[in-house]
Amino acid sequence: MNKKKNLSTVILLIGIMLSVSGKAQSVQDSIITNPLDTIASYDIFDKLSETGGGRVILGGDDVKSIVNEIKTQKSKPLKGYRIRIFRDSKQAASRKAESIKGEIEKTYSGLPVYVRHDSPTFYVEVGDYRTQEDAEKMKRTLISAFPEARLVSVSINFPPL
Repeated sequence: MNKKKNLSTVILLIGIMLSVSGKAQSVQDSIITNPLDTIASYDIFDKLSETGGGRVILGGDDVKSIVNEIKTQKSKPLKGYRIRIFRDSKQAASRKAESIKGEIEKTYSGLPVYVRHDSPTFYVEVGDYRTQEDAEKMKRTLISAFPEARLVSVSINFPPL
């Protein structure tokens, strides 16, 4: 808990420093223009060194070790839930699974869709939910189009920060 508090403090300090810096806008632009950047793929220390102005001195915990610990945690499997909307092992199952995937992507943009093949069966699962309650909410939305929808407990992708 203490590391989380320290990380929050560090992020706040970095934000304050960037807003005061004359180069803050160019750093903010690069952050905003690439929404896929996350703490796992975005190295704030590299970005700070690119600004070319001033020095940054942070006291207390080693900030880089805290950021690296978060990156390590993101690579560990995260237990959660997905909604399985399709399961079939017939000959046309692969085509049907891809068709359902396209339908979901079109109808629910931004909802992660996964087609999985565990020979001979194809599965289509949606979402990366940390709680059963959140998964149940989405299942209620999907159940009319996919009456066989059910929750499955799986390792999910780490949610974006």
